[in-house]
Amino acid sequence: MNKRQLIILGSTAGVLLLAFALAYFFAGQKEAPEVKKAPVSKKYVETKQVNYDDIETFISAFGRVETAQSLDLLSEVSGRMYQGNVRLKEGQNFKKGTLLFYIDDTESSLTLKSQKSNFLRDIAAILPDMKIDYSDNFSSWESYFSTIDIEKNLPELPEAKSDKEKTFLATRGIYSTYYTIKSAEERLRKHRYYAPFDGSISEVNMESGAFINPGTKIGTIIRTGLHELKVAVETRDIPWVQVGSPAEIYSSETQQKWTGEVARISDFVNQNTQSVDVYLTINTGKQKIYDGQFLQSAIPASTVKDGMLIPRNVLYNSNEVFVVEDTLLKVKKVFVHRTMDENVVISGLKEGESLVVEPLVNAHNNMVVFKSEKKDIDMELSTSAGSN
Repeated sequence: MNKRQLIILGSTAGVLLLAFALAYFFAGQKEAPEVKKAPVSKKYVETKQVNYDDIETFISAFGRVETAQSLDLLSEVSGRMYQGNVRLKEGQNFKKGTLLFYIDDTESSLTLKSQKSNFLRDIAAILPDMKIDYSDNFSSWESYFSTIDIEKNLPELPEAKSDKEKTFLATRGIYSTYYTIKSAEERLRKHRYYAPFDGSISEVNMESGAFINPGTKIGTIIRTGLHELKVAVETRDIPWVQVGSPAEIYSSETQQKWTGEVARISDFVNQNTQSVDVYLTINTGKQKIYDGQFLQSAIPASTVKDGMLIPRNVLYNSNEVFVVEDTLLKVKKVFVHRTMDENVVISGLKEGESLVVEPLVNAHNNMVVFKSEKKDIDMELSTSAGSN
């Protein structure tokens, strides 16, 4: 190796040594980064002071409106059927006493008039014998004969004054003919059907002009202004419901409200809903309500003496809650009086204790927590600001 090569190798090594020395020097001049301590997190819980009072509870239930009175229109006689003073169409309203439909009674009416004429003849035939043998009652029968009008219903028969007179009338067929005619009059009345209440037609099965037989269903009518709400109440809530209790009924869709009353409670469990049906009468007032409308109700239940209302989701294992003692969580058992959809009524804690009223995740007994009061949070913030 010649001199020139030695000089190049020495220069290269010197440059490298100088570079490492400078790098070490400057690295020693840089300050080490500050290591920050992880902040200590505090668990805050919302609490409420235990205080007992008389709690009025309610049962919330849903159901559909049903008319309190619905009737099927059935024919009791045969003949050609025609509509009355209203159209036989679904939704048609009518007033009490309105002729809804009638069945042609021309033949039946003529037959009845013929029977009355024969009866009038029979009465005329017994008058001479009545005058001779039963003169003390002749005037009554003579007056009865004069009042008979074949266009009207037969008047009531005069009362026989002796058994002998009764026997005489029976052997002449007066009684049998009289009651046959009264039966025909009653049957003739069934050719016309008048509305028994204010209502509307909900179903039509036969059109005007159709020929019908006895038992044929013509349609269905419902009574307006008299409705019930059928709601399903869970069996655990039934002991709290009493017949005659007032109830609030409302619709979330139409924003309407009504008052009602518990009319009756079923004695069996509905197999479809596995609950008990409760029927509420509805005071409609001037507000319109429709059959089949879906409504919600609030039924007052019995009042719980010395209880406290808390959210249902703060109850653990069906009868345990958390309370805060100093800064520690404590599990305590309570007595549950009433369970509702979102709340429960409890007792069993000492008044003044700090009850946790928010659901906790992964909480346990003796866990360190702090009450989420505003003054505690402000104090911590001010302390943190001062340290900085």
